[in-house]
Amino acid sequence: MAEDLSTPPAGERAEPGLTPAGHTPQGAVPPEALAHVPGFAPAEARITPLPGGGFNRSYLVLTPAGRFVLRSSPEPDAWLAADRSVERALHGVAAAAGLAPPIVHADPADRWLITEFVEGIAWTDASFARRECLSKLGDTLRALHAIAPPAVGRFDLLQALGHYAQRLERAGADMPAGCPAGECLEQADVAWRVSGASERAVAVLHHDLHGSNLIEGPSGRVVLIDWECAVVNDPLLDVACALSYFPSARAHADVLLERSGLGHVTERQLAASVWLFDLHMWLWYRERRTRHDPSPAELAAEAQRARALGGGIPSAL
Repeated sequence: MAEDLSTPPAGERAEPGLTPAGHTPQGAVPPEALAHVPGFAPAEARITPLPGGGFNRSYLVLTPAGRFVLRSSPEPDAWLAADRSVERALHGVAAAAGLAPPIVHADPADRWLITEFVEGIAWTDASFARRECLSKLGDTLRALHAIAPPAVGRFDLLQALGHYAQRLERAGADMPAGCPAGECLEQADVAWRVSGASERAVAVLHHDLHGSNLIEGPSGRVVLIDWECAVVNDPLLDVACALSYFPSARAHADVLLERSGLGHVTERQLAASVWLFDLHMWLWYRERRTRHDPSPAELAAEAQRARALGGGIPSAL
């Protein structure tokens, strides 16, 4: 999904309330998935649900072979892909660089993903208001964006926005106040040019930098989990993602840009990129609402993005 709107508790993402496998709601975990967890045996394993996640369900599985995370997915609902083949590929290259947990097994039908467990502390909303935290995130993004991007995962953002607008028009859904579909797409084209995206080399993006997806290890390095929104595109969009999700981070945008290797980006370019990210998110929420009943948190997030879009492309954050 585009944004994790759950509120997982702060603290170490380690062994929260482990229970024997036989005493968990194991019916929620596909038995065929558990068969791919190294060393799994019902009598010896321990399974516990992990916090967070709006559409997927994740479980910590302890076996004699180690600690693993099993994510069960009822259906792909990421905002950029109809399947998770891109996720697997981009997660894989990030894992090879030590920026994501190694993949143990991925279901070809996209029903589950098993990775090694990441030891550390999940970020909270407050982390994004701290300059030293954004410095660490910037270091991780610089390393991620330095990876040679594979051929998969590349997408045309303006084309994707146009497809969303077309689906909304067919569904008879409204656009943000003061921003009809045609005008929004025209502004998106302008914002893309203003952002300077075409002047930067494309990179692997995580593209969903919610706190629950950032795990800070004992060394202070930030590892990224949950790659279902990953793409290959303009690296500035990862910074825009963090600032869109967490406006408190905007006061320290300079350090995030500098440490991620984007210190040359101007304030206007950054503002245009954040506006594009907000538009992309709003279209995702609005289009999804034509297919699913939204939660109150999703409606609030959609309204927040609509307000950000109503004034047009800002000249600064």
